[in-house]
Amino acid sequence: AHEVIIKQREMQFSHWDQGRRFQVDVLAALFGISAWLSVNAMFTQLPLLVQTAPEGWNLPSYLSIIVQVANIGPILYSLSQMYCSKLISDSKLIYAILFLGCGSLVLLSFLYSQTWVIFGDLHSGPIFILAFCISLVGCTSSVLFIPFMNNYPEVYLISYMIGEGLSGFVPSALSLIQGIGGNPTCLNTTSDSGEIIFVPSQPNPMFSTKVFFFIMFGIMMLSTISFFLLNNLPTCKKQKINRKVKKCATVEYAIDSERRHSTEVENGETNKQPVESNGGKHESVKMTSQFTSPSITPELYTALLVLQTIISFFANGALHSIQSYSCLPYGNTAYHLAVNFGSIANPLACFISYFLPVKAAKWIFSISAVISVFTTYLFTTALMSPYPPLQHSALGVFLNVFSWVTCIALISYTKLAIASLLRHEGGRGLFWYGCVTQAGAALGSASMFYLVNFTHLFTSYDSCKML
Repeated sequence: AHEVIIKQREMQFSHWDQGRRFQVDVLAALFGISAWLSVNAMFTQLPLLVQTAPEGWNLPSYLSIIVQVANIGPILYSLSQMYCSKLISDSKLIYAILFLGCGSLVLLSFLYSQTWVIFGDLHSGPIFILAFCISLVGCTSSVLFIPFMNNYPEVYLISYMIGEGLSGFVPSALSLIQGIGGNPTCLNTTSDSGEIIFVPSQPNPMFSTKVFFFIMFGIMMLSTISFFLLNNLPTCKKQKINRKVKKCATVEYAIDSERRHSTEVENGETNKQPVESNGGKHESVKMTSQFTSPSITPELYTALLVLQTIISFFANGALHSIQSYSCLPYGNTAYHLAVNFGSIANPLACFISYFLPVKAAKWIFSISAVISVFTTYLFTTALMSPYPPLQHSALGVFLNVFSWVTCIALISYTKLAIASLLRHEGGRGLFWYGCVTQAGAALGSASMFYLVNFTHLFTSYDSCKML
């Protein structure tokens, strides 16, 4: 009876009614912003950081590999759930993760320009360590935050996902307001040997990277406070549903089956008859097309996973590592616009896919073919650095920025379409979707880290040395 009440209450909250509380929606959205805010904030500042970091244009490849290493967070969490799940509650872990993100952003605002000597070379040691910490927040949020929101009706999970989408939009929008000041100018100066040389002088943005990270810290603190209120306010507690998945699965299936059956009877559709199985559950002899998920052949299932691996190789690993080499020869402004508009295009593409979903696999492969054209162009510009095509023209800048933004938008759209098709395979499909996504991203980051830092395939551009 208890499980029936839970199911009925959840169905009650599936639409906007008197039981829904707007403040819970707001708090859930603000909580969701914290998921990837700090990671996205770090990447939106790359156009400014590469100008002063000792790694120079290689800095994105370091950060990409660090983000992949941070996946140790969800792995450790999964192991803790297997062997010592009662040691610490998920709520306390979320508090720890949020405070880690807040502290890392504060330290990053003070230490982003500091360097250490590591293995005999000068490196951005504080950035590396703090990048790992804030990447732990993003990676671990996938296995902590969403399961926590599962304690609430589904309508609030949607609010959380909107907030998570804003975690990419907010830092990018702020970074666009910040600006980059334009392209560097060359000033003549006298070297220690008395030789006249030209050195680049970087124009100042509207406000510094330090101020930017402080603003991100403020938003992260707002998310932390929102989670505290979401977890403790009596109004929010009343909205919770104490799920017991293992115990409720049978009852929920039976309720859902009977609800669907009654709907069909009202509509005059009687080709679906619930019967009692050996386990006491209601099962269906036939399913109407209204409730039958489209089937995926084993060949298509494998092809989609392979495609997702390839897309993740480039999208989550390789492209981030070579973006500086692809954009900076066209100027700081091109890099700045490509990074930030690309970050905005990601959630925007997911929003569009809600209204224009891809239901046929042929369209997924067609869009992937278009993505391959853009990816080839982007790699070509990076490999041809410091002299890419149309380098000193407005058309070259436009094509570069347009290609990056469009490529990222199409990739996000395609990844979501693949996930939607694999969802029909149940938990198994999404499990392998997640596995190949992480495998592709790790392989892409590792391979490009080697190619960028230990080969001479990619060359940086210094306009002042050409004078």
